[in-house]
Amino acid sequence: MRFATLLMAAAGLAAVSAPAMAEPRWLACKVTDQGGQVRNFSVVFDDRRNTAGVWDGTSLAEGTNVAITFQSVRASFPNFTMTYNRNDGAFSMTPLGANYGGLLHGECRRSPPPPGVPAERR
Repeated sequence: MRFATLLMAAAGLAAVSAPAMAEPRWLACKVTDQGGQVRNFSVVFDDRRNTAGVWDGTSLAEGTNVAITFQSVRASFPNFTMTYNRNDGAFSMTPLGANYGGLLHGECRRSPPPPGVPAERR
């Protein structure tokens, strides 16, 4: 009798439980280049899908060679590579060309999805 009750409870729980869904997380980032100009943009990453992207207000660039751990998010983009430290919000990017010169530092904080982002990335 007890086994049947446990079996029914497990079957009921399995029937109503939904699979875990991936949730994109958005970051509002700010970086100051070597010339002192502040650049604002948004970064999205998804732990489960192992994806990262950068939203500049008009388009979303998908990253490659994405590595997401409990401590950091690293990704490569056509013009730069980025590293985000999840512990303290520190952000660094290394431009691949000589556009801005050297390693750029900034910070990122959690934020809601920015306006204009495609619905599938919210």
